[in-house]
This record gives sequence, C-alpha cells and structure tokens, in this order.
Amino acid sequence: MGSEADWKDPGAGEWEMGTAEECGINPAMIMARGNIAAYRHGKLCYINGGDTSGQNYSATKTLGGVAAGRADYLVKDVMRSGPGTGHIIHEDKATDWLGSVSYNREAMLSHVMSMTAFNSNLAYGSKTYSYDTLGTREISSIIDVAMKAVGQVQGVPTNSGEFFRTEVFDKLGMTSSSWSGGTIGTGWTGNMSDMGKLGTMLARDGWYNGERFMSRYWVYRMGHPAHEDANTSYGQLAWLNHRGNAAGIGGDIASGSNSVDGDQCAPAAFWPKYPHVGSEAPDCRSTVGDMSCVQKHDIGIFSAQGLGGQFVVVHPGLDLAIIAHNWSNAGGPMGMWETIRPGLVAMDPMYKGDDAAFCAAYGKGDYAPDLKMPRGPDL
Repeated sequence: MGSEADWKDPGAGEWEMGTAEECGINPAMIMARGNIAAYRHGKLCYINGGDTSGQNYSATKTLGGVAAGRADYLVKDVMRSGPGTGHIIHEDKATDWLGSVSYNREAMLSHVMSMTAFNSNLAYGSKTYSYDTLGTREISSIIDVAMKAVGQVQGVPTNSGEFFRTEVFDKLGMTSSSWSGGTIGTGWTGNMSDMGKLGTMLARDGWYNGERFMSRYWVYRMGHPAHEDANTSYGQLAWLNHRGNAAGIGGDIASGSNSVDGDQCAPAAFWPKYPHVGSEAPDCRSTVGDMSCVQKHDIGIFSAQGLGGQFVVVHPGLDLAIIAHNWSNAGGPMGMWETIRPGLVAMDPMYKGDDAAFCAAYGKGDYAPDLKMPRGPDL
C-alpha cells in the first residue's frame, strides 16, 4: 500500500495526455463511438469525440453531494454544542439543522441524500425509493444544511452559488463549470475535463491536488447503499453498481439490462458488515437474501448520471474515472466500461489481456491494483 501523497493529478491546471505505459491503457484496443474519456494515474488516458461541454442534468445531484462533503470537511474541527452545530453527521435529523422541513420530520440526512425522506414511515421494511428528479422534494435541503454548517467558520461563503464556485470549482480546477443555483436536481454545466477532475477526486477518496478536499468517510457514504430495504443501487447522491433490490432509473442504467445483479465485471458497492450504521439491512441484498456478500476489497463502482448520457463513473480500485457526455450507446456505465476495458486489460500486469480472468477477479472485488489506502466504514 502507498499513501495519499503518492497521488498525482492536474490540480487546477489542464490535463496532460498520458502515454499507454503511464496510463496502463492501450488506446489502440479501444473501439469507441460517441464522447467518452478515461482518466487514470492523474493523466488523460483516452478521449474520443472531443472535450465536449454542456448541461450535465442529474449528474448535478452527485456534484451537490460533493459540495455538502466539502462543507462538512471545512467544519471538521468545530466542536458540537447542540443540534445543528459542529460537523455534519449523516444520522442527524434534518430538523436539527433546518428546524422545519417539507418531508418526514424524523428523516435523517442519510434519508434526505438517498431520496427516502419523503416516506411517512421510515422504519426498516416500510420505506420505498422515489427519484427526486428536479431536486425540489428533499435532496436540495442538504445544501441548506451545508450552508448553515459553514456559517460556523470565518471566511467561507454561505451563499450556495459562491460556495460552489470557490470551494468546489476553483479548488478542483473545474474551469468550465457553473451551477445555475436553486436546486441540485440539475443545473451543472461543464466539460469532460471538469467531469474527469470530479471523478478523479472521488476515485481517490476525496484527495486532490496534494491535499484533502473532503473526508474519506463522506466519499464512502456516497458510494455505498444508504437504505437497502428501499434501494441497493443508490447511495447518498450517487448511483451504485449493485447486487439485487435495485430501484429507479439508475438500477436499469447501471446493469445495462433488466438484470437485478448489475455489472458482473465490476465490483458491487456494499458494506463489509451488516447491519451497518444507519440501516438495519441484514445483508447486501436486503430483502432478497444473502448471496455473495463477501469482498476482499471494498471497491464498489459508483457514478453520477444525467439525462441524455452524462456520466461520471468511478473505479476506486483502478484509480480510474470514465466520463461520457451525450453518451448515446447502450448500457450506460456498463457499456462505457465495456468500451474502455479492452485497452486496460491488454496492459494489466496480472491478467495481460485475459478479459474473462480479469472480470472474475475484479467483479468479485478480489483485484484492486491501484488501491493505495484501505477502504471501509471506519476510515
């Protein structure tokens, strides 16, 4: 295992095109259609269709989760003196921070970010998942929580638009990005380079430009199921590769078909032990039984997904972010992985072009050649 200090990335500058050897990706093996790019080992490793820019639609939801995580990190040293003070805890009630809410007053912030806070009954087995498409029902209130939290420290903007600009876009060097404000249901405009910077930071558990941008634990919670009885294919403002009980549009997009088991050549996102904090789920599949809920490395795939094929797909075990803009090919993240994978497996030092063997190991979470720091809920 290495350390965070080993990571290299472009910081606020432009991406440098990496060689096949630097990236561990042979571009000649990739037969791509559409706008797709791969960022690995701090380099732009492959791009097809140009560095296009435009509206990223619901990928904004994941960007909003990142903004809330940045706020949490900025107040990490503030002592808690009562409800709605100190750093942001996922098991806080939303009302602790906001006083009144339009959804269930008993909802925790984990319910808000997993789109389950609207349920009248939040008991295990009683919740359902429903997509907050425009961000007007519940999820945008996490930004209100974030702005209240950063008000506890001096010098940090408490206006959400300014906060996104200075503490997210400027810090990550996302120079083409803007956010229209209001809700986090949509409104982020940016190019593939900026999407790659966001994905690289998430692939590295919140480390970017030689410093910590957000806590490893916040990234972990984004990329793992929040409430499995409602949906195993959604974490906290991010879609997940899953193993059963998937719900919503991302459930189908993540699997590339109507399969309940996601992409079998990519590791699923689930917790190492059940029940886990915030959830009473007995296993990784929740209501459909304990099947293959074992993984050597906690490296499940998670993603931002927007209308019309806007994707930021994060592979923590490979130090890889795959980006697509206006992706019109089949399969969403699964199809993107199928497109990029031949170039990566061809140069993999262990599997040397053997896709079946690579998939068997990587899909089970047994292979993580670029995992520098152990992952888990107790980071």
